[in-house]
Amino acid sequence: MSWRDTLFVWRGDMEYGENAIRKYGELLRGEPINGSAFEDATYESFTWKGRWVGVDAADATKADMPPVRDWRDGANGFESDNLFNVIGGPPTGGVPRQHNIPSSFRVLPDRDQPEARKHERVGWQLDDGDGREWYRDAVHDMRWRGDDLVFARGHNRFAPFIAVGFLSGYRFRVGDEVRNPSRRRTLTVARRYLDDGDERCGWSTDDLEREVRAAMASSSPTHPWMVECMGSARRKKRKR
Repeated sequence: MSWRDTLFVWRGDMEYGENAIRKYGELLRGEPINGSAFEDATYESFTWKGRWVGVDAADATKADMPPVRDWRDGANGFESDNLFNVIGGPPTGGVPRQHNIPSSFRVLPDRDQPEARKHERVGWQLDDGDGREWYRDAVHDMRWRGDDLVFARGHNRFAPFIAVGFLSGYRFRVGDEVRNPSRRRTLTVARRYLDDGDERCGWSTDDLEREVRAAMASSSPTHPWMVECMGSARRKKRKR
């Protein structure tokens, strides 16, 4: 059995807006940030914090949701000691207008987090044989749609990956900014690592979405990652 037969399911609280920016600043400073330093912030930054579990599932169509202790608690829903805490922003330089929540985010890579390198609480944890350590992705792009499906791709020191999941919980509505300033929701995503020669390494998020939606239309899976194209079997590169 290859380690690529493991499907890594991440589940946690995702926040965007003022509280996301504030929390990251507090993480780096190691102390609370008070006052109105972020009162003019736009809503393009996000944080995603929770726990991940590995599911032995070479066949993704059989990879059901791992047991969840409390569906109301996104950050601690899984019974796992493997933590993650990532931050990000828009994939390109454009900054959306306030309350115009973007549908795409890029998790900031290590080179864009010089201060975060001093802290062992940014990225994701993994025990690679020498104890649990923190790692970060070199590239991690995410996109979510109006039906709350989420698609992601990227790579890190171990391998390229694709990921599929969903958002749940509160939905943002204009006018709710006073009662819900953080725009918090629960984000659950299953990540599949790929062989370097796999055709899916070259997929864009558009390609991934198209393949997953086509498979979902014909199979109606319980969760969006339970489709054939999220399996571990290597796909040969096709001539175009």
